Amino acid sequence: MLCVIFFSLAVVNLGYSQYPSTTTQISSGQSFYVDLGAQTNVKAVVILLNQGAVNATISVGSPGNWTIANSVSWPYSGSSFSEDYNKYVQYSGTYQGQYYSDQNYIPIDNTTQYLKVDFGPVGGYETSLSEIGVIDQNSQVVDIKSITNAYPDNPNTDLKNLVDEQSSIQFPTDYMSNTYFDEIYFVRTAQQYINWQEHVLPYEWTHPPLGKLIQAAGILIFGFSPFGWRIMGVIFATLMIPLLYLLGKKMFGTWIGGFTAAFLLTFDFMHFTMGRMGTADTYLVFFEIASQLFFFIYLKNVLDKGWKTSVVPLFLSFVFFSLGLSSKFSIALFGFAAELVILLVIRLSQVKNLKTNLSGKFYAFLDRPYSWIVAFILISIGIYFATYIPDMMIGRSFIDVINLQYAMYHYHATLTATHPFASPWYSWPLMFDPFNGNIHTPLWLQVTYLPNGTESTITLLGNPALWWFGFAALIALTVVYVPKIFRRHFNFKANLPVIFIITFFFFQWLPYIVITRVVFIYHFYSDVPFLCLGSAFVINKYWSSKWVKIAAIAYFALNIAMFILFYPIISGVPTTRSFIDSLDWFKGWILG
Repeated sequence: MLCVIFFSLAVVNLGYSQYPSTTTQISSGQSFYVDLGAQTNVKAVVILLNQGAVNATISVGSPGNWTIANSVSWPYSGSSFSEDYNKYVQYSGTYQGQYYSDQNYIPIDNTTQYLKVDFGPVGGYETSLSEIGVIDQNSQVVDIKSITNAYPDNPNTDLKNLVDEQSSIQFPTDYMSNTYFDEIYFVRTAQQYINWQEHVLPYEWTHPPLGKLIQAAGILIFGFSPFGWRIMGVIFATLMIPLLYLLGKKMFGTWIGGFTAAFLLTFDFMHFTMGRMGTADTYLVFFEIASQLFFFIYLKNVLDKGWKTSVVPLFLSFVFFSLGLSSKFSIALFGFAAELVILLVIRLSQVKNLKTNLSGKFYAFLDRPYSWIVAFILISIGIYFATYIPDMMIGRSFIDVINLQYAMYHYHATLTATHPFASPWYSWPLMFDPFNGNIHTPLWLQVTYLPNGTESTITLLGNPALWWFGFAALIALTVVYVPKIFRRHFNFKANLPVIFIITFFFFQWLPYIVITRVVFIYHFYSDVPFLCLGSAFVINKYWSSKWVKIAAIAYFALNIAMFILFYPIISGVPTTRSFIDSLDWFKGWILG
């Protein structure tokens, strides 16, 4: 039921399923003009960029008598995220698109029958365009009668491809018709894998390939379109719900424990928004939950049956860990470290109590499953590098792939770019910075200014009902149980759920204290399932009370109410400025 609800909500208005299929290669010095058939009050020109960069000048008039109307250069040439963002803000009242979009809106505001486009240098980019459209003052797409090379000595034989799919021009442009935020990198790379051009290396290389390969599978099945490059994220986000249910049920031994965790994840804002965006984060979190589920099963079997129990769940845990690591660089390592630490602590606590000498304890420590763990780590490394097989088939050697691992680390470790919506690690569970009210903790992903004063905006944040209660529950569990762990007769078996929850939560959150690169609230996504499990722990523990049942039902209803209230600003559904402003609860919140 929860899967059906989530999928139904997430797939609606996910993105258009149609997108231009033909392209035109563009080089510096090329030029063409279009004939609209009659004098038209032109509002703007829209260029759909397939790949590369655009440096173009738009002129109005007639052949032999042109007047420059506007110019565009994309991507922006700023040296940092903040410079690019400031340029975006400067034009956001005019540009009906979004930051790092692949659809360029160029204001014209002139009456003309002809429009000429001249292309300048594109800085080494190999540029191809999908379509060009003309918008009139009524925001309608104007029918282009013909397209002609302006300079016969430098012709382009594929010009017809620029005007053969005019129905694909959407105006005003919004997330439904193009990429937004980091999608531009992942979508382009997924497309490159599909096109399979030898010696054309993947555009996005700062993360491993698996997430982009999964995205490519969605494009192959559903077509190259916003729907095609996002649908796999929706499917994986949906499948997270039964995974978390199983983990909660195994952890607490009751249906209410599993249901509470799954229910809260279903109506979390970040889970919803990230699942609908064409990036790799959703695949990472899915594989993390799968790894944690099998790891918990293994731990429970160890504490019930001893270390001679089957290592199959541990093996599956390592396999899913490697798939997570293959989706998003380094982040999966935090959860893996938590797994190793839990194993280490339980093993040390048992070895310490053995009545034998030091060497006997040492050999006991290295007993089963030590050798299995070493083998599983080697297999995980093999799985990780196997995801680079498409790269090696394109042209990378295995040595190149090895060197790429350092290049990825170096990129993230030395990244000095800034961003106006970056936020410190401690502000994420609160969704505001208690020390600096000017920090924009929620991440504003895109905005489109629509007619009649409405806006389509998407902002990344969590469901306050879940995040604030879940974080309070985790802090309370930490304060109560951590001191007990250091007591002589601490019962790991009886307290395994709480040890599991707080260990993974803090291991996946606190490393960001020392990470110096720019970080965002979406780096907290891996911990959202543990906010759900922390809340589920409290509700499950006191579920036998009638008043707790009443309070829990009210809490579930509050999560749904919050989801409904914030739905317009987490989904992109058009809404009014006054409604968006009504949700700006904190000084640092910019939701649209």
